Amino acid sequence: MPIKTKTLLAAFTVFTLSLSCLHAQDQKPASGAPAPATSTASADTAKAKPEKAIKRVTGIGGVFIKAKDPVKLRAWYKTHLGIDVKTWGGAAFRWGDSASVPANGKTAWYVGDGSNFAPSNAPFMIDYRVADLRGLLKLLKEEGCQVLDKVEDSDFGSFGWVMDPEGNKVELWQPTEGH
Repeated sequence: MPIKTKTLLAAFTVFTLSLSCLHAQDQKPASGAPAPATSTASADTAKAKPEKAIKRVTGIGGVFIKAKDPVKLRAWYKTHLGIDVKTWGGAAFRWGDSASVPANGKTAWYVGDGSNFAPSNAPFMIDYRVADLRGLLKLLKEEGCQVLDKVEDSDFGSFGWVMDPEGNKVELWQPTEGH
């Protein structure tokens, strides 16, 4: 069953990139540490209800690979690495715990022409799972990151994008329940 490339989310990898656009003094562990506190809070705002901590990246949703000849490269991965490439051009790797018990999640892998990577010229794009897409995009803007204006909602979840300092487009995905 064909799936649009832009909604292929469960997008792809073994590569990992960091969202290194965070200022060094503001970096917190990706495990959902609270957002940095501002030093300009007044006595009134100090008594206000504390902000809910925004979780950052919670896992890899997928990785997209740009190819000059996507059909040929898919065939190579299928033949030589045994990846079960489907008709839509990719594969979904189901998650499991250390005992190989299935977990609720999967990572997608896809080879295509890279047209959805713009404005990046990179040969890949990583898709990261996040818990609160809109909250994280807002926070990234506040931190001075180059957040792309478009947010896309689909049956698979919501997608947003940020450019890292090297000019790589990073996809952020908040999956729907069950994905």
